[in-house]
Formats: sequence, structure tokens, C-alpha cells
Amino acid sequence: MNPLARFEHQRGWVVHRRAWRESSLLVEFFSRDQGRVGLVAKGARAARSAWRGQIEPYVPLSLSWSRRGEMGTLTALDPLETALPLTGQALWCGFYVNELVLRLLKRDDPHPQVFDAYSAALLGLAQGEKTQALVLRRFEMELLRGLGVAPDFHHDAQSGRPISPDKRYHLKLEAGFFPADDCSRQAFSGQTILALANGSSPDRATAREMRALMRRLIDQQLGGRPLASRQLLASARTRKHGDEK
Repeated sequence: MNPLARFEHQRGWVVHRRAWRESSLLVEFFSRDQGRVGLVAKGARAARSAWRGQIEPYVPLSLSWSRRGEMGTLTALDPLETALPLTGQALWCGFYVNELVLRLLKRDDPHPQVFDAYSAALLGLAQGEKTQALVLRRFEMELLRGLGVAPDFHHDAQSGRPISPDKRYHLKLEAGFFPADDCSRQAFSGQTILALANGSSPDRATAREMRALMRRLIDQQLGGRPLASRQLLASARTRKHGDEK
């Protein structure tokens, strides 16, 4: 039998939770030191539970748990602050970053850099940053870097020369960026590649191309599995544009 391990006062975020049995919850918790962990919160949905209504996404928490097998058992919970005020499209963006963490990060595999980027993304969305798309691109970049699968955004893979903002490049998923003809429609501008590397977005056209480029990279890691949050985001954008007409 595996020895009982205890983890005390781990700071992090709930990225997913669902009902289990009559009054409990199954929780996916993302912590800086332990990575993504699976927990059972026994009785958390019971009317008299001190945890009732507190195990929610977008609330910075300090959790303690014990563990002998794959799943841990929650033993203590302390909210560190009130829930972040994510509403409207910012809430759909929050669903998206949570789904990426759930799909692409393995359990018990700490990624402090990704955790910090995740926390920064939620705070940026909560503070009402106008460039929500840029918040997502920055998180996606740090996620790919943390996974060790981000291509070199500073040099082309053919010659090793610096990416030029005035040229266009093909993306080969397993290799990186290669020079392309200026008229190629399947290529990305050097300006877009460098904007992603620097975490900036100079104009709308570049922002659209940044989204398309990152989608290719993220989709490769998903292996063809669809994201429910993308459908929610698309629906939110459709409703927004419909209201504006």
C-alpha cells in the first residue's frame, strides 16, 4: 500500500469540478507547486458543509489534502480573495484557459511558469483589459513554452536568420518557420510571428493572424480533440455582433 502523503496550504485555482455521489465533488485543482491534481471534496455540496459554494473557478484558494492513490482527499480550504469578476466574453475566455489546462497539462506535473501565466491571464480578464485576445495569446505562448513544444519565434528554421517583419513564413509544426513567397496565402507575416514572441498586437489584421497561427499550434497538441469553450466563444461573438446591428 502506498504511504499517505499530505500537502498543506497549496495556493491555486479550481479549473474544473463536478458533482459526485450524493453530496461530494470531484475537483481538478491547479497549483503552482504540485501542478494539476485531482481531489475528492467529501460532503462539499451538503447543506451544512463549510465548503458549500466555495469550490469554484476564478477564486484564488489555499487547499490542503491527503493522498494515497491517484486522487487526493480535500482536508482544508481557505479562500484567499473574493471571486474574480469575470462576466460576458471574459467569462468565456476563462472557460477557454481552464479547458487548455485541463486538456494539455498532465496531473502531478508542476509548471510554475504556466501557473503564473494562467494567474496573470485571469487577472487581466477580470480587470477588463480591452485586448482580451492578446491576454489569451500570451497565455497560449507560455503554455506551449512550458510544454516544451513552442517553435523558435525569433529565427527561421531554414537558415537560422532572424525573423524579418517584412517577410512571410510557412509554419511546419514539427520544425518551425520557413521562408515563403510574399504572395503565399498559407504563410504568416514575420510581423505576426514577432508580435507573438513579444506579447504585443499592433493592429487588427495582425491580431487575426496571431489567432490563426496559435490555433494551429494548439490544435496540434490537442490531437484533433474539439474544445467546448471555442464553441461558447464563437456563440458569444455572434450574439455580440448581432446586438450591434
